[in-house]
Amino acid sequence: MLTWLATAVFVIVSAQGATGAPPSAASGELHCGSRVEMGTEFKICVYAPAEKSLNVRQDLNEAFDGIKKMDAWMSDWRPETELSRVNQAAGARAVKVSKELFGLVAFALEVARESQGAFDPTFNAFWGLYKFKKGEEREPTDEEIAERLPLIDYRNVTLNRADSTILLKKPSMKLGLGGLGQGYAVDKTVELLKKRGYAAGYVDGSGDTYFWGKKPTGELWTAGVRDPSNHERVVARVYGTDFAVTTCGDDEKFFLKNGRRVHHIIDTKSGRPATRSRQTTVIARRALDADAFDTASFVLGPVEALKLLKSKDLEGVLIGADGRVTLTPGLKKRQTEWGEVLEAALR
Repeated sequence: MLTWLATAVFVIVSAQGATGAPPSAASGELHCGSRVEMGTEFKICVYAPAEKSLNVRQDLNEAFDGIKKMDAWMSDWRPETELSRVNQAAGARAVKVSKELFGLVAFALEVARESQGAFDPTFNAFWGLYKFKKGEEREPTDEEIAERLPLIDYRNVTLNRADSTILLKKPSMKLGLGGLGQGYAVDKTVELLKKRGYAAGYVDGSGDTYFWGKKPTGELWTAGVRDPSNHERVVARVYGTDFAVTTCGDDEKFFLKNGRRVHHIIDTKSGRPATRSRQTTVIARRALDADAFDTASFVLGPVEALKLLKSKDLEGVLIGADGRVTLTPGLKKRQTEWGEVLEAALR
């Protein structure tokens, strides 16, 4: 199975640092819940007084149900969804879609243009060529890739904003939102929980995570970026609040073939696993941005990714194919009583 889902290669370390709780700080204890949606585990944690635990449970259930509803229109696995209907009509006709799907596809195409195709939502034409399930590993032949490559080109997607339609120009083209759908779901879930009055917490969709607010003590969040070569080692800690962090790496879904690492992050220009990076972590004000641009950054490699992230006012921790760690200029190192952290100057 080929997927661009960001892998969970960073770890939530703790909340650390700032003291003196402001009036808007959270109160009570941390309440958490998890559920498998969109084919992966989502975890939601919020601060609330113990006596509100029943309300929290109801709100978390509503949040998880909201993720399920989003998957019902953006999934390309299920034949009845809006996105699947667009794919089924490829090369034949434009399909009218909801405002939500139209907007998300428009954003995906914008990222594709800005990254010069390093991120491309038409990548799903590769579906089935690669398999990573243990015992069923498979890498496609050059001939199979050559047959599918002409179907992958974001410029062959036509959007008509006036009537909210999407057209895939070539038969057998296939859109996929796996490279940013989880980030979108995380953002929407956070919006809901903030409206419900939760002053602090986080939502994690298999490594696409948004943190907001502060703990009752006033402490901020830190997220640890782990070493793709040694999962026991943390190469950086990102510190702050009201930020999203996602990571894309070659160490989660892969197999070795003749000494080569065959992984799931595909360079759509070649049809083969991208080779310029080991791991990219992007920090943004929205999980949607972090989710999409971590994939684009991985394919581009650190040199070009730095230019792209700078142009978008995003920050990142980039690990190249040689293992070298590169930080974007807006990440500032800070020494604290528990060690060195990175603070992101996000706009």
